[in-house]
Amino acid sequence: MKNDMLKTLALRAKNRLICKNNSGKPIPEKNDFRIKIIKSGDEVFYDKVKTLLEREESVLNPIKELMDERAYSNMSTMEREKYLLETVDKFTRVKSKIEYEKELKVVY
Repeated sequence: MKNDMLKTLALRAKNRLICKNNSGKPIPEKNDFRIKIIKSGDEVFYDKVKTLLEREESVLNPIKELMDERAYSNMSTMEREKYLLETVDKFTRVKSKIEYEKELKVVY
């Protein structure tokens, strides 16, 4: 019984995150925006991260250097937060991928 209730609560929370009600249809919202500036297979972003990590001097704020300032300045507050979090998430994934590739190249 507790397990079923937990599953139900988790499903409801998941549906709230993806803006769906119990009927499966999206709930129209006033702040409904779907913006994805950075794509998952973006090679330009990968190259930027790689050059950032290969620099000899340390980079104090790599996220700021990776973000598009022109697009960022034209966004609303919610869009800025989403863009920032997506950039951070993507940076960590790409950084770990690059570090893993470097480990594979090292000969023991």
